[in-house]
Amino acid sequence: MKKKGFIIGGICLAAIVGILSYNHEAVRVVFHNVYSPSVKLDDSSKWNGGKAYEKLPYSEASENDYLDLYVPDSEKPMPLIILVHGGGFVYNDSQSRQAQLMYHYFRDHGYACASVNYRLAQEAAFPAGVEDVKSAIRFLRANAEKYGYDPERFAIWGESAGGYLSVICGASNDEEFNSVPFIGEDENHPVSSEVQVILDYYGCMEFGTMEDDYRELRIPKIVRWAASLWLQGAIKDTGYEDVESYWMRKDVKALTEDEKNNYSPLYYIEKNLTKENSPDILIWHGDADLDVPYLQSERLNALLTRIVGTDKVEFKLFHNYKHAADQLYSDENLGILKEYLDEKFA
Repeated sequence: MKKKGFIIGGICLAAIVGILSYNHEAVRVVFHNVYSPSVKLDDSSKWNGGKAYEKLPYSEASENDYLDLYVPDSEKPMPLIILVHGGGFVYNDSQSRQAQLMYHYFRDHGYACASVNYRLAQEAAFPAGVEDVKSAIRFLRANAEKYGYDPERFAIWGESAGGYLSVICGASNDEEFNSVPFIGEDENHPVSSEVQVILDYYGCMEFGTMEDDYRELRIPKIVRWAASLWLQGAIKDTGYEDVESYWMRKDVKALTEDEKNNYSPLYYIEKNLTKENSPDILIWHGDADLDVPYLQSERLNALLTRIVGTDKVEFKLFHNYKHAADQLYSDENLGILKEYLDEKFA
């Protein structure tokens, strides 16, 4: 059996090498996925710079509706970054590697951080995850004075699937995706889910279009297949071909226009945002991404630039960075992100 596995693996490798030999762009992308620098993650659970509240429930809709809140010691309220983890809607939690890299840095640089857990596709279909995150935002705003951060300076950050959730939550209004009450909502006047800044790291924005994007980028299907193996286990025996369809509980290629609009961050951007009424938006993506094609972020940037103007949007494409590349979470790049937020929250 082991020998058979080696033979199959060797055939796949030979096929990939053969295909790549005629495609220099694919060679570049694959190389930077295999040889990508890493950032050391401090796995210490101790933090002496403020108060930590872990697995703090924000809703009673699910036992998975909780968040981890870190508030640095300060004489005055500080901005809050709401962190939304990625994982293809089927993996990870509020303590994902990327979320930890974010809050370890920012809580040590004067920002409160709330890492949000939400229902994954295995537990509940769309729009549960969106409603959970918006419920968490309202909970955090209602309890700002209690925990010590500024309710008027909220940024929402998400990576990959979390980037999608951050954009759709930031672009939808208070009446949309609001059916999950936060704990204590009955005791409060209406609480807004508004955010002042959206930080989108390599988020997927348009389901059902990614294979066309990769074809345009000249990335062979076999390379995409190899890159997406980490997701296949989650949808095995579900009857769905991709995690997006599993999350929607319907083939994304068969959605009606109304259904497409319902789940599309781009729709809510066009519907709700204007130059006078829009959060600031920052988009970062790597051009060696094999999970979410960077063309998705390019189109998002083009739409936002048209709708809200160049003063509100900043887009950066990182050369040779793969999906969820550790380099995005280096002190250098997080320092650039902090300068951006400092300016927006000044």
